[in-house]
Amino acid sequence: MAIGVLSALLVSGLAGIIAIKITYFYLVIPVILWRAPFDARDRDHLVSILMGTTAVTAVVGLAQQVIGGERLAELGYRWDEHLRISGGILRSFSTFTTPFAFGLFVMIGLIVGCSVSFADPHRLRNKLFLCATPIMVLGMGVTIVRASYIGLAVALLWLAVHRYRALFLGFGAAAALAPLVLFAVPSSILAPLFSSSSLGERGDGWSQTLSSLWVHPFGQGLGAADTVAQSNPMLSELSYTASVQFGFMPYQPDNYYMKLAVELGPIGVWLFVLVLVCAAVSTLRASRVLSGQDAALALGVSGTIVAAAVASTVATYLEIFPLDVYFWLLLGTVGCALTQHWSPRRSSLTASGSAPSHSDRPAVESRPTSASC
Repeated sequence: MAIGVLSALLVSGLAGIIAIKITYFYLVIPVILWRAPFDARDRDHLVSILMGTTAVTAVVGLAQQVIGGERLAELGYRWDEHLRISGGILRSFSTFTTPFAFGLFVMIGLIVGCSVSFADPHRLRNKLFLCATPIMVLGMGVTIVRASYIGLAVALLWLAVHRYRALFLGFGAAAALAPLVLFAVPSSILAPLFSSSSLGERGDGWSQTLSSLWVHPFGQGLGAADTVAQSNPMLSELSYTASVQFGFMPYQPDNYYMKLAVELGPIGVWLFVLVLVCAAVSTLRASRVLSGQDAALALGVSGTIVAAAVASTVATYLEIFPLDVYFWLLLGTVGCALTQHWSPRRSSLTASGSAPSHSDRPAVESRPTSASC
């Protein structure tokens, strides 16, 4: 964050505050949770809200398929802004602005919801969620966002390796049924899923990005592309594609690692990778220390981190709302659970006369607030 803020101010001056806000604003969420931590009831409510909103948005996305693009256009949605077609299929966006935010949000809800539900499948809420899983998967499917498919598969594999071994049976069944599904599904639906044109275009852009690192080995500064866009009045009359082709605006890679490479150089990419690794490892360790729903939640959050790391290769993940919100919110929530887990143990050690170590800082007590839900 220090490197990004400094580079934004050096490159853009006060205008760099916009880039700083876009990249780092939601880091305020863990700070809020540190000051007013979620207790067990708050965490349970958060999981319920995430499960419910995931199911509702999936139903809305499927309803858009029934309504159709032409009718949605009559209602005020715009083609190429809200409405997109891929291989003759309308890409549902549900209550979001783009299919990417919708698909990746459902991915997060499925990962966390499945992890918690598998830990206590007899609870009514969890039963309803598991029963609604096919609807949510289908809703995510009609977004045609391959990053969400790959992220969900990798996260479920992560859950299977670390706790829920029964998921391996699901992977085996999916592998056995895949040929039959591919044979039965019309080619018009499979074509956009396996098309290599999009990946080819991205690959060309990524190669240009890598070549630019020789000119700017330490990056061009956070928000450098936005500064270029604002300084060219012609961009308001040109499409994004035309602006890139005519050289008025640098190519924005659909890859968060590449974007960081452009703005902060290899050092920025390395620091971001460290954040992902530390987050995934810390939440995984928390799942082994905690118990009950908190352990399942921590494991699910670690799965979302792994999914985010994978999805970031084909999407600017942490610049898509509300993915950035949930990234930091879920991490902070696990931090609350872990802190409260250790608080009674530290208190008992102190009461028994054992001298606390220098690393035993006073734990923040859980206190519900009016905005705790």
